[in-house]
Amino acid sequence: MINQKLNKKNILDILSLTNPFIFIITFLIALIVNVYLHSVISFSLVAILVTVFYYFLENVYAYSSILIVSTIITFILDIVLIKQKYEVCIVILGYASIVCLCLILEMYKIKYVSIRKCFFERYNIINKEIILMDYEILENRKIIIDLTQRIKNFKKIGKILQSLQVSFDEMEIIEKSENIVYKFIGKGFWRLKEYRDDDIFASYMKNTSLPLMIKDITNDKRFLLKQNSGKVSFIAVPIEFNGIFWGILQGSSSIKNFFSERDLYQLSLLSGIVSAVLNNSYLYKKLQTLTITDGLTGFYNQIYFKEMVKEEIDRSMSNKLSLSLGILDVDFFKSINDEYGHQAGDSILLQISSLLRTRLRETDFIARYGGEEFAFMMLRTNSREAAKILEYIRLKIEKQRFFLPFGSSYPIQIKITVSIGFVSLIRGFPISEEEFIKNADKALYKAKQLGRNRVEGFLCE
Repeated sequence: MINQKLNKKNILDILSLTNPFIFIITFLIALIVNVYLHSVISFSLVAILVTVFYYFLENVYAYSSILIVSTIITFILDIVLIKQKYEVCIVILGYASIVCLCLILEMYKIKYVSIRKCFFERYNIINKEIILMDYEILENRKIIIDLTQRIKNFKKIGKILQSLQVSFDEMEIIEKSENIVYKFIGKGFWRLKEYRDDDIFASYMKNTSLPLMIKDITNDKRFLLKQNSGKVSFIAVPIEFNGIFWGILQGSSSIKNFFSERDLYQLSLLSGIVSAVLNNSYLYKKLQTLTITDGLTGFYNQIYFKEMVKEEIDRSMSNKLSLSLGILDVDFFKSINDEYGHQAGDSILLQISSLLRTRLRETDFIARYGGEEFAFMMLRTNSREAAKILEYIRLKIEKQRFFLPFGSSYPIQIKITVSIGFVSLIRGFPISEEEFIKNADKALYKAKQLGRNRVEGFLCE
């Protein structure tokens, strides 16, 4: 519609430029008709034609003088050529009426030009408003598209959270995260990598704490790769939780300029989710450790130890394997607490636990069974082997010098002894976990009855 109106205006401008020629042609027609016809009617007709052409003029003031001159010339010729006097009066009245008509037309034309100017001004304003509205509509469409995409992304993130929240195993989280990032970004090769000193990208990001996007690794002087891995484009974000740098979430491609700023933004969103899930896994492990371990020594606690005993008894009976269980009790431990305080007693327990940790085998389970009691389960160990191991531990503790933490320049050293009772299960002898532990307690009680600082055993067969 806008182009059509502009074209119409251009046509009117062209007509206004041809108006002088129209006047000249009209005047010549009037002269020829007057010479051959000698008729007042012809001049009146010519004057009417002039008036009609005048109506189409654009510039009123520029062309009105042409109209006046042509009308005067035509009027003089009429007066000269006509023969009857009454015709002179008719011509004068005719031309007077034409002049009045021209004046009226000129007045209305001025008003028409003014209205037309106002109309075009209003039209331009409306046209600008339409253009502005079209621009706003376009921007709103972009916003709607962007919001729609964000809603889709948040829905994807919600599904990601649901799939990751059920995982507490770190390796499972790593594997799922790599698959999820690929599905979310839709391109590239992805790795969730724990920090290592030999990883140049992880080391760089640990020092800077900033995300990384490399369009062409061959032109990046920050990283000098020892060998060409075929990867050219890199993108990565740091993974942190509890203020600790865990590693990086990294994408790579063999194509230059493969990743965009949008990919980096989406990856940053995902890194927050992965960090939260890894943190949950860390907290779960920590909580699980706290529920099965002793806070002072770090050994398993009594509850978890009993569960392990039950499992190992079942395995021993099924496979007809030997199994031994020992309980160690510190002799006269109450007197140490009474004389030196509980802090000294805790120090003694820590020193004993350190000695047990280094003297027992990796396959043995150690637990803090009570206040000053330690229990250890020895897999595939018969009574003779168990007695030898436990006697070795008893002698080591007897010869050990234990220091008490009083901050003196001459720290207090004391000697302690332990009593140990153990029970052994051979040839898959059927027994319950309560009875098995009870027999170890009987052996420990026997060691104390016989004077302490000794090892006594109980055989189940």
